[in-house]
Amino acid sequence: MNTKKLWKCPRCGRRFERQGQTHSCHVVSLKEHFEGKEKGETLYYKLVQAIKKKTGPFRTDPVKCCIHLVDRSTFAAVRVLRQKIRVDFTLPYKVSSPRLLASVKISAHRYLYYTDVTGPAEINAELISWIGEARHREKAGRSEESDHFNLKN
Repeated sequence: MNTKKLWKCPRCGRRFERQGQTHSCHVVSLKEHFEGKEKGETLYYKLVQAIKKKTGPFRTDPVKCCIHLVDRSTFAAVRVLRQKIRVDFTLPYKVSSPRLLASVKISAHRYLYYTDVTGPAEINAELISWIGEARHREKAGRSEESDHFNLKN
């Protein structure tokens, strides 16, 4: 992770790249996200392990709605459900894949994607590549227009 000093919210203790970053101070524990959701918890930890193996360490910010995966800023979010996890991430281009539940154009050059993971086999190179690229672009800055990030090497 980049070691540049981050701003720390005096109320909730979360860290952000920009001072005064708008955010929710409603922080919860990971345990709260996993209550009664054993399968979702297992899938969450498998996903986190796979991302760390390919992209390196990052921190998690469990907030009321979901668990943010954070480097300098949030690069993905995970909502833990009983029988699955829902993962979202952003990329600067349109992706067509039957595994994506939805895509939302959130700016001129950013699309937000949602996908459900219902089993360990779905935590594969394709998903990790998308999330890895989202992380790479967040670290480099959203305006970066480099080639697609490839984690398969």
